[in-house]
Amino acid sequence: MQTKSTRRGLGAGLATVLLLAGVAAFAGGNSAVADANTTTAVSAGPATFTQAVPAGQPSQYNLPLERCANGVNYPISGANPVLSEPVTTQFASNVGLSEHVTFSGNQYYGTWQIVFTNTSSEVLSTDCALLVFRAPSGSDNHGYTSTQQYGHPQEDYLEVPRGDGTSFYIVRLDFHDVPLNQRQVASGQSFTYFLAGAPNSAITLAQIRDSLKFTADLDLKSNQSLVQHYGTNRLSN
Repeated sequence: MQTKSTRRGLGAGLATVLLLAGVAAFAGGNSAVADANTTTAVSAGPATFTQAVPAGQPSQYNLPLERCANGVNYPISGANPVLSEPVTTQFASNVGLSEHVTFSGNQYYGTWQIVFTNTSSEVLSTDCALLVFRAPSGSDNHGYTSTQQYGHPQEDYLEVPRGDGTSFYIVRLDFHDVPLNQRQVASGQSFTYFLAGAPNSAITLAQIRDSLKFTADLDLKSNQSLVQHYGTNRLSN
């Protein structure tokens, strides 16, 4: 299954985003095929890293494995701080990843897929990872897929319009009710964040790619300080 969110759903609650198989084909090895609808791949982050392993079993909500299973909204007053922060112009990550962006659709509507491949020598848990990137405003469909067939992710999510036809999108990936291995991406494997909406000439695929900052949760602190800093909303399951 794959579920979708709509702009209406963002107000009333987001349907679950579920894991799917078969995304590895988009990764294209070390680089993506360069054409009008696909960027080349760029890489960032260290080849090795240390990521704390959470204790607990699925549905044990008081233990670290389920640390991001439940969440609340963190409204902030005034302008969102992301609007005053330096714009990321080169893909950044605290773990070894490559990333490229593909687009399918037309001038009226389409889907962007931000495809990551674990280029490190470590197994990466994407649980509680935070993504910040820029893309056309008004996305009405977004979610997560992976070469891992199973899992139960949801999101802490926020769109912050810039007023120029683009928005910042701030997303924390939150898993629950599945074992650790269903939250992980092995070395060489891929995962994808996708969003859909109307294209806008204010931003290119390469600029979307280069705007992204990926922060894996390495210390079991859930990227909580960033979630609260940006005032994300918990999207319902």
